[in-house]
Amino acid sequence: MALNTPSRDLVLLVPTSGPVLIAPTLLQSSCCLFGQRIDCKAILTDPIDSESIGGPELDDSHAESFERIVIIPCGFHPLKLSDVRQAWWFGRLPIANSIFVADPWTPKELGQWLGNRAEPGDNPSTPGIGLSLNQISLHDVQTIVLIAFWANRVKPHAVVLLESPPTHDQRPADILTQEQIDPEDIATWLLQRYLKAVQSRAIPWNDQSDSDWPILNRLHRNLREQLPSEYSQRLDEVSPRSMGSAKILTDDSGKIPWDKIWTSFCDLAMAGGPPHRGKLLEPVRLEAIEKFPEQYRLVVDEIRRGITLASSLKTCDSPYLGWVCVQCDSQQMAAWLMRAILVENISVRREDDKLFLPAGPDFRIDKEIKNVITAVAKTNHYWHAHLRSRQPPNPL
Repeated sequence: MALNTPSRDLVLLVPTSGPVLIAPTLLQSSCCLFGQRIDCKAILTDPIDSESIGGPELDDSHAESFERIVIIPCGFHPLKLSDVRQAWWFGRLPIANSIFVADPWTPKELGQWLGNRAEPGDNPSTPGIGLSLNQISLHDVQTIVLIAFWANRVKPHAVVLLESPPTHDQRPADILTQEQIDPEDIATWLLQRYLKAVQSRAIPWNDQSDSDWPILNRLHRNLREQLPSEYSQRLDEVSPRSMGSAKILTDDSGKIPWDKIWTSFCDLAMAGGPPHRGKLLEPVRLEAIEKFPEQYRLVVDEIRRGITLASSLKTCDSPYLGWVCVQCDSQQMAAWLMRAILVENISVRREDDKLFLPAGPDFRIDKEIKNVITAVAKTNHYWHAHLRSRQPPNPL
């Protein structure tokens, strides 16, 4: 569902070289899903060394105004500033306040990611994903071996090394296709790259050294613009450190009083601070829910109860397994909370004025359940604090 106001971010997915690539059709489908999930404009470009001279989607975007442009390389080759400036699409980029470039793949990261998604057969010689070693450079062989090593540490025989030659000399060791990987999984992976990129520092677009940047002035200007007025004269009292994990206690009835275990979210939320979770809490597979329906029901009931107590937001019966539905006051509020919750490393979806947060039968009270409830309570508190101060909310 598109926002009523223009998207804040433009995301460019740039295929780069490497022994393992994502099929263009799979990457395009995942790009669309990713853009829909965070209400941003996402465009799949040609490789950075391509001689393409046109890009209708970028041409259409040129007149739009974006706060940020996020460039995500899809491959092992890093995108240097010189590469980006020389790309055919660089001159077509619309005006934006900041530009971020995500890191390229690493063998360990891709291997662990593939290991969590591969579906090996009963026969160990039938892998979930096969990677070919023929007709590639020694460096690429080392990369593929490391990918298989990390993937198989997650799930045995998730990835095997094949000796069959590729279809032609220029083809990489393998191309991940839609038969092997779900586009939703790629979209989730893109979301992880996106979150990591925007939490880093924007790249320079001039030839000045870092010491010449007006970092301090920009920091204070951003703080003045983004923090509610109640913090404007006491920034030295605001700590970006986490306030610590709330203790899980029960009341006389044996239930957790979710409305009483925190004192305040103000400093942690207003000053930014680290994400609530270190790793993205991803959606749960339907097979796990169908296998343990009673445990799943108990988790959903507890998350709904906790959200209502901690944030006073209403919850609804969700039409989707694996997701808890939360009713917001408006589409604007739902869109803002969605982006703010993503920063807390919690997966979230939006439909109109409703949010959908993950739930699974293996969610624990002191871990995943508390993570979801805390993220909703904290971001809801931040939203209303901004409304009181008449400052425009800016979650990311």
